[in-house]
Amino acid sequence: MSHLPRLAPFLHRLALPRLALPRLALTAVTGLALFAPAAALQPGSAQPVATQSAQLEPSYEEVPLRPSSGVLQQSPGALRQSPGTAYASAAVSRTKRFSLVGVTWPSRVNSQQVEVKVRVQRKGKWIAWKRLPVEDDHAPDPSAPEGVERSGTEPYWVGDANGVQVSLTTTDGTTIRGAKVALIQPGTLATDAEPPATAQAVPPIAAQAVPLAVSAAPYAMPPIVTRRGWGADERLRAYNGAACAKPKYTSTVQAAFVHHTVDRNDYTHTQVAAMVRGMYAYHVRSRGWCDIGYNFLVDRFGRAFEGRYGGMHLPVLGAHTGSYNANSFGVSLIGNYETAAPSAASMETTARIIAWKMDANYRSPHTTLILAGTKLLSISGHRDTTATACPGKNLYAALPWLRQRTHILMGKSVATEIYRFSLRLGGFPVVGQPVWGEHATRTGRATYFGVRDIHWSVATGPHSVVGSFRTLYRKLGDSRLGLPITEMYAVKGGKRQNFQRGSMVYHTADRKVYIQYKALS
Repeated sequence: MSHLPRLAPFLHRLALPRLALPRLALTAVTGLALFAPAAALQPGSAQPVATQSAQLEPSYEEVPLRPSSGVLQQSPGALRQSPGTAYASAAVSRTKRFSLVGVTWPSRVNSQQVEVKVRVQRKGKWIAWKRLPVEDDHAPDPSAPEGVERSGTEPYWVGDANGVQVSLTTTDGTTIRGAKVALIQPGTLATDAEPPATAQAVPPIAAQAVPLAVSAAPYAMPPIVTRRGWGADERLRAYNGAACAKPKYTSTVQAAFVHHTVDRNDYTHTQVAAMVRGMYAYHVRSRGWCDIGYNFLVDRFGRAFEGRYGGMHLPVLGAHTGSYNANSFGVSLIGNYETAAPSAASMETTARIIAWKMDANYRSPHTTLILAGTKLLSISGHRDTTATACPGKNLYAALPWLRQRTHILMGKSVATEIYRFSLRLGGFPVVGQPVWGEHATRTGRATYFGVRDIHWSVATGPHSVVGSFRTLYRKLGDSRLGLPITEMYAVKGGKRQNFQRGSMVYHTADRKVYIQYKALS
């Protein structure tokens, strides 16, 4: 069986049911320490669950906020605001149970002038008003196929609620038409109740000040809960058109952006998978994106979750750092780290994800690079690209620790056989940038660069495959010809490359590639 990548098949657009919305009375108004302790990780592989039985059915409601005259009178807990222009719904009760809320509006609106507050009803009681962060830069690149359909708040996890009230204020007096509140119930699955992994706490860097070894292989992929594991409904990726169902890829991985979801910090381990499903639904159905925006997410217990679809080992184009998604990946820590410190477990897991991605692509955690015309460190916070608080002051202050911890995990320098061979060939200008970083295969190791693929095993050493030979070899895999044992070289009438069990020959006369297999003894 070939170990070469098989990208996801094209999915046809699936018709998802649009839930009928209840008739609701809506009104408008005028005026209006470095790491916290947490459970640490335990090594082990995250396995997707074969079957998942729904315990609470998912649902999605989107209620329009319609401007009209009048002043909202709601007691107790009436919202008092300074003069301005605002839209607020009357208290809406008897909705379907929901666990996540978000507010959106057309992208033409200047979101910097918008302030949103919500409160929800739980078990007949209204909780205090909560200001929802407005973050337009957690978004696709402007040139991306999905574009920016609707602006909005970050989604907010409210637990179990059956009533909502929204205040939407514009400081510049702009009248917002087309604003909506999304009420999302991601449902529950039997697998949501699985306990988090636990293990030894991570010792401080000072306790690990040992000589760094030269790495013979890149840092291994850490345990990550797959999309299937957290219950992603893959039909949802076709909700905004068939083109969205097929993942988009960028050229390579050069940088990591660290984010926070600006959500609550007191969630339980049994809620996290549902929180990710709710975020996925909000990004797709409410914001108009193709998929969840982040490439990876990490909870406060130290569990990692696969984000955007397309293959965790590949450079999947995300929607996490507007204008900077190309050649980067985004890791978002679930919680609000403007108000709290990230846990040691979440920081360690984040370092492991970044170490795996960067080491496989031969990057340094301390490199300075130019991305989208901006000088950045290879591990940066979202706020390094734009005027935003993300990833929160406490998480941002921890980025130097994260870079150093990633450096320790990766080792002193890249010295794999494949990387050294790529340098002998001329480096990235000749072989291209890494597309599928160095990884274990059935017979050895391989890296797929933009121009050449380099394969290595103990028996064969490193050799590259390029051009039409590479195209054909990717289709065949290594199970038939085996690994390359020479580079491509000129012969009379064409070119040739030898493999363990045969050869490829290119005939200049007819511009075709022929395969010659060795005779079996």
